[in-house]
Amino acid sequence: MNEKEVCIIGCGPAGASAAIYLKRYGMEPVVFEKDLIGGKTNYTEKIENYPGYLGVKGPELGLQIAQQLKNLDIKPIYSEINGVYQNADGTFSVTYGKEERTFPYVLLANGLADRPYHVPGEETFKRKGISTCAVCDGPFYKGKDVLVIGSGNAAFEEACYLCSICHSVTLVARREEFRAQEEAVERFRAFENSRILAPYQCIACRGTDSLEAVTVKNSKTGEEMELAVQGMFVYVGSIPVTGFLQIPGVADERGFLKADPTTMKTQVQNLYAIGDCRNTPLRQITMAVADGSLAATQIHYDYLHSRKK
Repeated sequence: MNEKEVCIIGCGPAGASAAIYLKRYGMEPVVFEKDLIGGKTNYTEKIENYPGYLGVKGPELGLQIAQQLKNLDIKPIYSEINGVYQNADGTFSVTYGKEERTFPYVLLANGLADRPYHVPGEETFKRKGISTCAVCDGPFYKGKDVLVIGSGNAAFEEACYLCSICHSVTLVARREEFRAQEEAVERFRAFENSRILAPYQCIACRGTDSLEAVTVKNSKTGEEMELAVQGMFVYVGSIPVTGFLQIPGVADERGFLKADPTTMKTQVQNLYAIGDCRNTPLRQITMAVADGSLAATQIHYDYLHSRKK
């Protein structure tokens, strides 16, 4: 086992930031990523609140992050983590595929998974009309009628993108008070082919080979109506993915990882959590990048302290 190696699980903005800082500190980041470098930035149409980037497209930022890691000779291992265990000597065993490696430090930056909507027909029409990524699947619905479920920034921002390519976009929100920033809401309202239904919720999906119609219900009056749509994009939040972590006491009651906001340390020595998977008050790229740099700095300090002992 190399005493300078740091296992980083996930390479979104948080994990990538940590890897960059660790490399510059002379440590050896070992990065695991099951999807794409840059994480969910790759599935975001446009990012407008990251300093220095004037409306950069998410996939473009993801590619730039990947290039930066390549320039630093950081070569990610593209594999899903099966388990993380703590050994008797305080080190960690990390299993992936048919492999297992031991690390002195583990940095959890695995992000979140999309929350299921739990509507009848959701599983039947997944990838046959129902999607959680407008950037990925939106072009398949060019000129068609689509539905967006949600009331946060992601829902409104992706709905704006869909308005630019679809015949009509109806956004269905469970409450009349939206979680999105007012700017995003007003930008969506400005499209002639946009419509908001609130307070409504989708209660059924129908179709033959693919999605053809949905039924929505007014939460106040109970009124139901059927909408003919060919696509539905779901943005109802995210859930932490921590099932692979076989170390008790690290996650809170919701599954988010408990970490000190200044050091990113969990209650387990040499185990850190950063980005969207930790119990942070704000889940934004700027926060994730800051988490990564703080964690890397703390890990380097802890490494130097252990050397002095």
